Amino acid sequence: MARVVKEYDERYAEFLDVAQRLFYQKGYDQTSIQDIIQEMRVAKGLFYHYFRSKADLLDALIERITDQAVASLRPLVDDPALDAQTKLRRFFDSTQNWKLANKTFMLELTRVLYRDENTLMRTKIARAGVERIAPLLADILRQGVAEGVYDVEHPNESAPILLELGQSLANTMVGPLLNPPADAAALEACLAMLERQVRAHERAMERILGAPPGSLVMMTTEQLRSWFT
Repeated sequence: MARVVKEYDERYAEFLDVAQRLFYQKGYDQTSIQDIIQEMRVAKGLFYHYFRSKADLLDALIERITDQAVASLRPLVDDPALDAQTKLRRFFDSTQNWKLANKTFMLELTRVLYRDENTLMRTKIARAGVERIAPLLADILRQGVAEGVYDVEHPNESAPILLELGQSLANTMVGPLLNPPADAAALEACLAMLERQVRAHERAMERILGAPPGSLVMMTTEQLRSWFT
């Protein structure tokens, strides 16, 4: 019985791996169930043994992506040795450092997800991320309220707003990252504009948190510049 379960899990993961690769290569709408089963060299009936539809497969893929994000953040949120402000700083810092350590992959992924044909996939990934990560962030906010460093009346409702602000900043950076300035002067002007955007988003978050100005850093100047070097 254990072997049967393992084989089921392995095949399920294989469907997700193949679908993810094809969705990134061709776009969600342009990838058919037939494309997936041809890549895997399996019968069409086997697909429907695991998934009701292509949309069901997309939901499963997004769930796996968000599961991985939640698993990476949970130890930070649950660490009893850290105060809330440290947790929030590390929340942003560790996210940025991981992305920069995988910069080539992240830039290619961004290029794929921001294609018109992948609008649905991008929207669903963003929504799933907010739904799954917001409760972790709300835990940090509640801790900050208990410690007297945040003034947040509704942590559960405020956490998604903070994540949406983070997504807003990411959207602002997409254009320059995918089409970087052609010369040094234009690059410096672009970096100055993005720096203002980062600080504006930080100040907006601090106001939501009731935190002192300058107490929250979403992205350092060095991290910002590293995206363009």
